[in-house]
Amino acid sequence: MKPSACLAVAVSGALVLAGAANGAVVVSSLGSTGTNPTSVALDAQGNAYTTNWASNSVSKILVAGGAAAAPWPVTVGNGPWGIGIDPSGNVYASNSNSDNVSKVSPAGAVVGTFTTQPGPLGLTVDAAGNAYTANLNGVNGHSITRISAAGAVTNPFATAATGGNPQDVALDLVGNLFTANVIGDSVSKFTSLGTPAGAPWPVSLGAGADPESVTTDWAGNVYTTNEGPDTVSQVSPAGSVTHVTLAGAVNPQGLVLDSAGNIYTANVGNASVTKVTAGGVASTLASGAPLNAPQDITIDADGRLYVANYSGNNVIKITGTAGEIAPAPPAAPSAPTAVASTAAATVTVPANPADKRYGVPTSYTVTAVEDPSRTCTVTVPATSCQVTGLTNGTAYTFTAKAVLNAWQTAASAPSGPVTPVAPEAVPFPTPIPSSTLTPTSSPSPAAATVRVAGPKVIITPTRVRITSRVAVSGAGSILQVASTARGSKRITRCRVTRVVSAAGTAPIACNLGTRGRAALRKGALKLRVVTTFTPSAGAAVSTTRTITATRRR
Repeated sequence: MKPSACLAVAVSGALVLAGAANGAVVVSSLGSTGTNPTSVALDAQGNAYTTNWASNSVSKILVAGGAAAAPWPVTVGNGPWGIGIDPSGNVYASNSNSDNVSKVSPAGAVVGTFTTQPGPLGLTVDAAGNAYTANLNGVNGHSITRISAAGAVTNPFATAATGGNPQDVALDLVGNLFTANVIGDSVSKFTSLGTPAGAPWPVSLGAGADPESVTTDWAGNVYTTNEGPDTVSQVSPAGSVTHVTLAGAVNPQGLVLDSAGNIYTANVGNASVTKVTAGGVASTLASGAPLNAPQDITIDADGRLYVANYSGNNVIKITGTAGEIAPAPPAAPSAPTAVASTAAATVTVPANPADKRYGVPTSYTVTAVEDPSRTCTVTVPATSCQVTGLTNGTAYTFTAKAVLNAWQTAASAPSGPVTPVAPEAVPFPTPIPSSTLTPTSSPSPAAATVRVAGPKVIITPTRVRITSRVAVSGAGSILQVASTARGSKRITRCRVTRVVSAAGTAPIACNLGTRGRAALRKGALKLRVVTTFTPSAGAAVSTTRTITATRRR
């Protein structure tokens, strides 16, 4: 389909582009950057950040417009190219000429510099805050560096004998990595562990493709902009390739997808932005001033596009007036929390922020990272579910994906590790046979038993609690009392009761509360912990342990 001609009309300092194919969009400058911005990213508040290749800096453009005040722009390494933002708002910039990555805090301080393989260009950050760079001249001419959220560098994290000089890198919903290989004219795939995927990868895009950027969608398709033939390619999960030709010598660079499956490309060759519909129809969304060699593009939750204007030294905002641009895909939920039990874990998912297009989540899919076959579903308004079939003694972490009106988000960052444990076996007394067969009154029940593993003291800034595991020989009730001596008297510090329906081991937590924490500030507490088991039939039995709680300074 040939794009319709556009009519440019100036309105209040912005440029309105009207065309039959796309309705109308408003194009305006959001704010000035450093020299030659190459990449653009948005934080959770909607502020835009750019890497500025010629001025060796990172700029921040406020959501309301205008460049942020000092310390922005922040000086980083030489030739910054790619950019990414982690869940805490830290900004990562890949410095292509100094072979490292700079980490900039939300306050504008450089808080880390990490060495990469030679020529880091494209950069992406996952939901857990790990950063990845595509290294143009890395080992074998093809490598990815990983920088963990804690600052540990794996260099290289991934490499391949074939592929050919990656220019950009992207993640899919399950953590696989994809690179656009500018010299090899191909796309490579690596697993979340950094292992090269097998056939059909790497996938050829055709001789002279010269892919510049790469991204993925929710269905596992991979997309590239190809500067050589002026095309956008879609690579299916099975490796089949479809090309869409963009009209003219556009030299497409950055690309982004909206939640309706439309693709938008920043075209440095003719100062334009192209829209490719989910059906594969390409048309010009915006062109001409104030666009000036647009290099990269991103999208927000309201369906506004942001362009790094390489020769204009600014960020351009493009706003649709009649639904021409769908919002960005919904964000992933926050990391869940987990509590282990026998061969299982209960996973609690925090509420995901409502999405402007898709509303609030209706459910969450929880998956064990170490065994993806172990899953459960949280159906709102519930907030947790239980993952069963886990192996006792093995540590597990869990991720969550939110479902919003049939849309499933990317996976969250993983929970902290938890380890299911088998219940402690409780020995039963050997029954004593009767010395006579003559019927008598009912025999007395076997003597009850109680054993305590632990206990141990857990101290937080606001409270103190005692945790232990109590093994009993049958059904009944468990009473645990912790006390301290004051002269000839004893002061009860905590008291907890638990009813059990059968023999086994039960976790007990006795909370000393804020008073206990206040007492601990005056000095160590020598605690006598008495655990009493009263069986359903028979006499109670007790055991006493002494532990000392030492204050934290």
